[in-house]
Amino acid sequence: MEKERKYDLSFLNKISNSDENFIKEMIENFKKSSPQIVAKMEKNLNESKYVSMGKQVHKFIPGVSFLGAKKIEDDLLKIEASIKSNTKLEEIPGLIENVKKNINELIDQFNKDFNL
Repeated sequence: MEKERKYDLSFLNKISNSDENFIKEMIENFKKSSPQIVAKMEKNLNESKYVSMGKQVHKFIPGVSFLGAKKIEDDLLKIEASIKSNTKLEEIPGLIENVKKNINELIDQFNKDFNL
């Protein structure tokens, strides 16, 4: 069974002319900021601060998108849409868990692929 790729760096390669240092810097920034962002999302969830969470998610999406982390991006977009429409709020805890799990898997993959 072929292992599913958790990321696609073609966009970063394109905008950076395949600058390996730039790409590693983007990955390091993601590794550093992601756990803090997820923790804030969980805190906002526990406090039912959906507007704050929505702003946090909205700011996080481009960084995830640049890394081509489609699964994480899709879940973040679902969270954002639920908050904007004030519907399916009960699905947000499961989506946050998916995001957290996929971020951890992505970071593990980056560590292996880039010897970080």
